[in-house]
Amino acid sequence: MKKLLIGLALCGAMTIAVAAQTPPPPPRTNAPAGAAATTPAGGLGAEGKIAILFYGAFREGIGEMKAKLDTLNAEFEPKNKEIQSLRERIENLNAQIRTQGGTVQPAVRNQWAEEAAEKDKQLKRLAEDTDAMAKKRFEEVAGPIQEKIFKFLEQYSQQRGIVMVLEGSALQQTGVILFASQATNITEDFMKEYNKAYPAATSGPTTSRK
Repeated sequence: MKKLLIGLALCGAMTIAVAAQTPPPPPRTNAPAGAAATTPAGGLGAEGKIAILFYGAFREGIGEMKAKLDTLNAEFEPKNKEIQSLRERIENLNAQIRTQGGTVQPAVRNQWAEEAAEKDKQLKRLAEDTDAMAKKRFEEVAGPIQEKIFKFLEQYSQQRGIVMVLEGSALQQTGVILFASQATNITEDFMKEYNKAYPAATSGPTTSRK
């Protein structure tokens, strides 16, 4: 599941907004009625609870993740602007060739075409380099938080008698679930509990104060 989370978080998100295009957050739902229950005795096996979690919501809903990815987006903003500028230049050159190519000397039209081809090569190289760099930086920045999230998910699930957690977006895309009660969606409650344990401004779990 961890590898799947990293993959979806990265998909299509590196050149314009690093790791920002995760699946949209799900509708807000109430936590399951038994959210405060303690860990049940062993032997329940498959008779335990099954929950649904939309981890695309973590991008905005988990403070640590949002803070790190916002910083990462800012880090790559100059590269993203450079990529966008190249794209716009290529589009303008192609538009010139289409609309004015028949009104200028062949040498001028060829010059536009050569410049557009060269800019296109530059764009591809820059986009590939930026993607590779962004993926590396994403793993460095978000990887440790993801490890914490999955460890916390284990604890969260054990405390509530949850034996299986399914990824909601994947279920919606495949259509393998015909019905699921809204109470099975633990996304909001999980994020709330995680943010309580690991506030964005600190690097460790909270401690009680008297």
